[in-house]
Amino acid sequence: MVKTYWKNIVVFLFLAVIPVASSGQNIFPGAEGMGTQSPGAYGGSELPQIVVVDNLHDSGSGSLRHALNRPFPRIVVFEVSGDIFLESPIVVRVPFLHVAGQTAPGKGIAVWGHPFVIGTHDVLIQDMRFRLGSGHQKQSDCATVRGTSLRTFNVVFDHCSFAFGLDETLTILNAGPGITISNSIVGYSLDGLEHSCGLLVLNSFNVSLIRNVLAFNGDRNPTIRGDSRKVEVINNLIYNSESHAIYLGSRGPRNYPVDVILKSNHYITGPDNMNRFLLSVHEQVADSLNVFWSDNTTLHKGRLQRSYDLQLFDKSNRFTPVSQTPFTSSVDLVICSDVLEDSLLSSSGARPRNRDAVDSLLVSNIRQREGNIIKDEEELGIPMTLPNETKGFEIPDDPHLKDANDFTRLQNHLQKMLEDKSNPFAREK
Repeated sequence: MVKTYWKNIVVFLFLAVIPVASSGQNIFPGAEGMGTQSPGAYGGSELPQIVVVDNLHDSGSGSLRHALNRPFPRIVVFEVSGDIFLESPIVVRVPFLHVAGQTAPGKGIAVWGHPFVIGTHDVLIQDMRFRLGSGHQKQSDCATVRGTSLRTFNVVFDHCSFAFGLDETLTILNAGPGITISNSIVGYSLDGLEHSCGLLVLNSFNVSLIRNVLAFNGDRNPTIRGDSRKVEVINNLIYNSESHAIYLGSRGPRNYPVDVILKSNHYITGPDNMNRFLLSVHEQVADSLNVFWSDNTTLHKGRLQRSYDLQLFDKSNRFTPVSQTPFTSSVDLVICSDVLEDSLLSSSGARPRNRDAVDSLLVSNIRQREGNIIKDEEELGIPMTLPNETKGFEIPDDPHLKDANDFTRLQNHLQKMLEDKSNPFAREK
């Protein structure tokens, strides 16, 4: 769709990554991805309550942890910005939740020091930063979506940034149906414990990875492994993956078919690369491979590869792409891989219009074809503290009243706030 109209590329790039309102209830207006058909915080037996985070404490009244643990459907809004340093992991177990990080003033919120875990259903997290950090000292994920098909489903992370994991930076484990990671950044996975890994999908199903940037992760960008099935990897930008970029890993005990859509992804090799292949296939991958391949490209040493056989490292000796998608994709608007880099570097991650130093450096390094995989976040040599600001959140009149697009006034208000902070071409107000 974008191949011909280069003169309109700036406008298209924004529209392609920032959802617009559509008819019908969904987890947010214009959402794409499996699990986004959920009404999210509005899916419970009662209307969600608006819970305010007004401090950066680990716990107690007004803290993020306190808001997440409320025993009712809730929409979490912020009247403070800055860094939240956790004293223990956060595990979210109460369903019907929307964490609206876009409501925070200034540069927003970053959560540090311990894993952030979703172990429930009908959850939307937007415009948040999750940074584990080398101080954790244990091989742990930065963030995890974890559970069983009876407990963890319809979970969406949108416009978030994840960094400094010590196992995976982001893991989807025993989850589904319906997990989406969209418009996000997964980067700088730490190699201090010799395990710099980006994004793992393990024993999970109906998973969408859409319009994400994965950079400076030694491996797993992403890896799809075990008894995972129905995974779509669409419009992702991968940079400087040392060993594997997209990796179809070893089979699980049930040997489920590998049903995967790989469409319009772009891989750029970098200074640490030992592997120049966009797709690697494990020698013990599942017996049945139903992988659809379309418009995936690799830029290696200035040469652009388009043919799948030049982008494939197949230890199974059994990989041949199928001609039809093995399931119906959840993504309607797909960006051509030729222009994917500019699009995602302008619009992915937490508040692209006002990035923090970590995301700013990551984006700059990709553009300049610089940077390295790191063992400790201090190697980046940048200040990482977010400014602490406060500003009251103004609740719309009749917040739960539905507008013409079938979303509530509050949902539309929050989406407008997200778009204002994600659109790199918007005028300052």
